[in-house]
Amino acid sequence: MTDLTGRDYSRSRAVLMGTWDYTDFESSPAVERSYHRMRELLLDPVCGSWPESSVKEFDNRPTLGTTHVELIEAFVAATDIAFFYYVGHGIYDHRERLCLTVGDTRIASAYTSATGLLFEDVRDAFRASRAAVKIAVLDCCNAGLAAEDYGRLSPDRLPPVSGTYLLMSSSAYESSWYEKEDVHDAQTYFTRALVDTVREGVPGGPSGLTFDHIFPVVADQLVENGRPEPGRRIEDNAAGWVFARNNAPEAPPEPGGDPEALYRSAYRLETEGGVEQLPLITLRYQAAAAAGHAPSMNRLGQIAEGRVQARMQGIEPEPVTGEALQEATQWYTKAYETGDHAAPLLLGQLYEEQYGNQRQALTWYDLADRRGNSAAKERLTGLQQRIRLGIGPSPRPEDGSVEEPGESTGTGLTYAGQATALLRGQWLADWGGTTSAHLAQAECLDVLAEACGGDHGEWGTLPQAEQADVLSDFTDSLPRRSELVKAARRYYESAGPGELRAHAARLRRRAAGGPTESPDTGETP
Repeated sequence: MTDLTGRDYSRSRAVLMGTWDYTDFESSPAVERSYHRMRELLLDPVCGSWPESSVKEFDNRPTLGTTHVELIEAFVAATDIAFFYYVGHGIYDHRERLCLTVGDTRIASAYTSATGLLFEDVRDAFRASRAAVKIAVLDCCNAGLAAEDYGRLSPDRLPPVSGTYLLMSSSAYESSWYEKEDVHDAQTYFTRALVDTVREGVPGGPSGLTFDHIFPVVADQLVENGRPEPGRRIEDNAAGWVFARNNAPEAPPEPGGDPEALYRSAYRLETEGGVEQLPLITLRYQAAAAAGHAPSMNRLGQIAEGRVQARMQGIEPEPVTGEALQEATQWYTKAYETGDHAAPLLLGQLYEEQYGNQRQALTWYDLADRRGNSAAKERLTGLQQRIRLGIGPSPRPEDGSVEEPGESTGTGLTYAGQATALLRGQWLADWGGTTSAHLAQAECLDVLAEACGGDHGEWGTLPQAEQADVLSDFTDSLPRRSELVKAARRYYESAGPGELRAHAARLRRRAAGGPTESPDTGETP
């Protein structure tokens, strides 16, 4: 297994690419700081001190130029480790391929692949390399598109010890976030969490940290703070490759020690241990909370709610009442009083989902939003809409299953005759051709859901099957891409705010051949 001591840097190459000044996009100083933090990390002894001669930098390139050629040349020279990192804007072209932007990359999909670096080209450069371990870290929007099945990073003939590891800051068609400039030393959330975790180490972890040790800590931290959930893809032996030395103490700290260390130790046990560790986890959170550590107070509130135990067991949490509900409320309130930004969001969820008090939940969501908790904004606006329309809470699927929109819904899109097929083909051409059907469906879903109130508004009250019925009906109208937002708003207005479930029921009856009224005219079709 490749490790810190067995690494040959003369046979390794790290390529760092970052863009923060653009012609068609907003510039981002946070991206620049993240780029330099990743560079400093690789050159730091914690990662074995990569020599500068083994690090190739594509920093803030104004145009693509020879970037693809230089990338191939770098990876061809690597026979031990090939490492690639990108931070900046990630967009996709008319064929739904991820494109890593440079300064003059153009937003218009017809020019995207010609003016930016396609991840397919990065993959081809990896394939040209005989490196034993290949790592790609992407901190950009739509990063999950890199995991599409376009092929491996490795050549067909693998060396005896080999592996590839792909880390992505977001899923396909999802944004990655960065801190605003009013935050001190603002950076992208993903890179900050990754670099901080490596520098601080993982309490209770081994002396050498693999990405399998690092990724869960980073992912849990981002999700808990309301950020997009990162993803990963692993092939062959990459999971065992040691990326950095563990800077955390070898033995987990005991109660009475540093509150932050206690918290990390407890959180590590929570994410990797079994449910039998819950008493020890609780004790450590309590010790940290006694020292005024707000995140530990929040975790104790989630333990009281039963959320932590349910997550460790892989089940849905049960409703909580009585003393447990009171205890959770007390812990979240204590964390709120310290000025914590997550606590009012948790209180809002508690009042909405457990107490059933929507008005009080609104107050807490508003407080969380004013404290800068971006995850609270969506809940606030969604709940405001549901109260205005007199709609109850979002339903949970009875069997826990999730249907893909437009697939196996019982209605689906129907194409009666060649004329309908021709019209649909012309419609899809607006998205780049018939191969972009999934892209058209995804964009229509995102825009329609937002127009109908979003996941925490009226749209979120529909079960998955009804959402798919409504989406299918909307796309049957073949809305033009350039007018998609207006078309979605008109559709919602025609269905009737507060009447979306009734509209979905009419669609279901119509698909079954029963009588119904048209949402547009009120006439029987």
